[in-house]
Amino acid sequence: MPYLTYSQLKQSAKMRIAPVMGRLMGAYAIYVGLSFVISEAAAVPALFTESIALQAFFYFLFSVLGAILTGIAEAGTQYLYLKLYCGRPVAVGDIFYGFTNQTKTCIGLSFMKSLFYTVPLMPSYIFSLQFTQEMEKMNLAILSSGMDLSTAAMPPEMIRSLTLMLFSFTPALVLITILSLVYSQAYYLMWDFPSCTAPELLRKSRLLMRGHKGRLFYIQICFIPLIMLGVITCGIGMLWIAPLIYAIETEFYLDLVTKRSVRR
Repeated sequence: MPYLTYSQLKQSAKMRIAPVMGRLMGAYAIYVGLSFVISEAAAVPALFTESIALQAFFYFLFSVLGAILTGIAEAGTQYLYLKLYCGRPVAVGDIFYGFTNQTKTCIGLSFMKSLFYTVPLMPSYIFSLQFTQEMEKMNLAILSSGMDLSTAAMPPEMIRSLTLMLFSFTPALVLITILSLVYSQAYYLMWDFPSCTAPELLRKSRLLMRGHKGRLFYIQICFIPLIMLGVITCGIGMLWIAPLIYAIETEFYLDLVTKRSVRR
């Protein structure tokens, strides 16, 4: 039996979410608000020091802590959509389900996934801090000397930092994309296999995604026009678009595990 195409997943998702769209929109709005507060709070400690080492440390520490909290909310969101597909009533508060159920496993998964996404970006973040500091020094020097900013040459240190930042960011982005595909099903699997530990769930996700990373990547590429539509509406359109995206991803997971079990 062939796996569902993107168009089939999308059509099925539209029909599934239509009766409860209001609750799904409310859940997404709360999730976005929570993520925004966490991300803003994580950026505050770095404002109190000029040391690149300390700023990098705070960035790593609070990025991980923030990712754990948002990861638990993400797990709750996926639980909400699994409930919907199981024919059970859903509520806006379901996104907080991970804070009271499977909390230890949620934290473990979120911590491990945060390392996958944070560690590769550390070199480019450090080089970006160096570039920012060099730019501030150049601006101060120009202001004190009365030179024209448009004619000032970029110092070699700035060129070096900018080059290293760009060259380290590209492979990090590729690695993060691959890891996000490989471990994309971990939270879904957690709700279906509550007795599994975080490492076991990551392994299950890795095995489940064998041969399907390209398929999921194509589906995510298909999301880009929808996301752009949400952006040009100042984010308001995402209240309708995000539930559709979550529903399609849930359809993908259920299609994957169902077909895999049949083929075995």
